[in-house]
Amino acid sequence: MIINGKIPKTHLLAINHFAELLFTPARIYQLEITVKYKNLDVFGLVYIDNYNLKGKPDSFIIEIDRCLSTDDKLKTLAHEMVHVKQYSLGYLNESMTRWRGKKVSQNITYENKPWEIEAELYGLNLYESFVANYQ
Repeated sequence: MIINGKIPKTHLLAINHFAELLFTPARIYQLEITVKYKNLDVFGLVYIDNYNLKGKPDSFIIEIDRCLSTDDKLKTLAHEMVHVKQYSLGYLNESMTRWRGKKVSQNITYENKPWEIEAELYGLNLYESFVANYQ
């Protein structure tokens, strides 16, 4: 995995830890992740930056609100890495209109979107695993 950006060492460790729990070693090898710290109106977001020759996303940009606490930045990285997995495996399409092959209404609230429910729950588990193993 290639990780780009001016990233604190703890965040590099965290991204690698999250990737090891989310992906097979072969898939990790194919990923490129760029992390940017910006002033955002949300905690974080992820978007696809590039697709491989097979049409699968393999390059992602994660943006994290720079004003968050250290713990909230790590929790947000974990949450966004779950979204990387969702996009990478085709569970979620880039326009966020399909989830696991089924059309999703655009009228559902943020907290009821199935990809957000999964990212919230799994992301918290990833964060707790990182804290237990590295801090």
